[in-house]
Amino acid sequence: MAPVCKVGLVVSSLCVKGYLAARLHMDEIINTASMMLDSGLPCFSRGDPIGNLWKRFHPEMSEREAANYMIHACSDAYKWTTAGYDLIQYMQQGIEK
Repeated sequence: MAPVCKVGLVVSSLCVKGYLAARLHMDEIINTASMMLDSGLPCFSRGDPIGNLWKRFHPEMSEREAANYMIHACSDAYKWTTAGYDLIQYMQQGIEK
């Protein structure tokens, strides 16, 4: 379970609000990201970056479901495995946290 503290709750609340606000502009964000596909940036060079971005917005979810999804994502960020995953990403792909 994630630690509960006032700062953590504020950060989690802001993340949820930001995520819900970004979902309102999902199409514009995806269109902007699509313009970068041929940029040569590593984040656009593997897999289906635009499809994956679209999936992260979870357009199939209601606003309440999306808020709960982000609350859980914030809680998951406190887990020790996140630091391990970040280290692996850095070592394999040079992606810094």
